[in-house]
Order: sequence, then structure tokens, then C-alpha cells
Amino acid sequence: MTVGRYRELVKANDREALGRFIVERFDERYFRPVSDSNSKHGFAIMAVACLVIETLESFYEGRADTKGESKKMFRDFFNRNSALSSFGKRNDWFFTDIRCGILHQAESRGGWKIQRKGPLLDEHNKTINATTFLNQLQKAVAQYAAELQSDETIWKNFCTKVDAICTNCR
Repeated sequence: MTVGRYRELVKANDREALGRFIVERFDERYFRPVSDSNSKHGFAIMAVACLVIETLESFYEGRADTKGESKKMFRDFFNRNSALSSFGKRNDWFFTDIRCGILHQAESRGGWKIQRKGPLLDEHNKTINATTFLNQLQKAVAQYAAELQSDETIWKNFCTKVDAICTNCR
């Protein structure tokens, strides 16, 4: 979508089209590269998942930039998303051991294992099913697109975020 087309849709208040746009943006950039790959790996999936979380939460909050706010973005996201809320408990372990471990050291920390089988979260064995986790995030994006249709705060924050993206295109 071009900046001009985005502005036309905002002016027309076509939230349905903009909801489809946001789903397509996440599908194109995050979900399809994983689902279309023949060489899936849990670590790569979780790296993508972390990008999705921070990006999606920045849309929810209308943040042009999340610099210095990443931990808060993860807390807010897990508090918002009931299907993944168990990842937000216990002192930001997911942010520290998964997000920061993968981003900064290309490893999980704290004894956590990333797999592509089993339950979504097994706290006893310290395992995460990356495939199921990413599937839940895809549902979260669809939920966001649906909320965009009727929630005025989400609509306003969406416009703030996309306006910042458009500014970065220049």
C-alpha cells in the first residue's frame, strides 16, 4: 500500500480496508516467510514472534518508536492477550530469557528450550512450542484488525503509528 492510498482510506474512514492492510502487512513480513519456509527452526520462529509482539503492541499504543520501551511493550502485550498471558507472568522472564536471549546472544537463557512440538508452554520442563506461539500471534493480529473497526482509541493509535511509518518513508 502506498502512503497516498493509506491517506485516502483514512479520509474515507475505511477501517475494514485498513484492517485487511494490517493483516496483510504482518502476513507478508512475518508469518508467510516462516510458514513458506522448508527449513523452519524454533529459534527463527521465536525471533519473528518477538518482532511481531513489539510491532503489534506499538500499533495498539500508537507509538512511533519503542526505543527504551521494549520491556514495557512485552508486558503490555501479554497483559492484553489472554491466549499468551501466561508468558507475561513471573518477572519478565520471557522478555529476558527469550526475547533478549535470542536477539542479543542467539540463544535462549534460563534453561528455556524452544521446540516445534508439545504444549504451547511447559513451565515445568521450560519449553515453548514456537509454532503454536506464532499461530497465536497470527490470531492476535486478526483480533487487532477486528478491534480497529470499532474501537476509537485503537483507531486513533493506529493512525498515529501509521503516520509515523509514512514519515519514515521519506
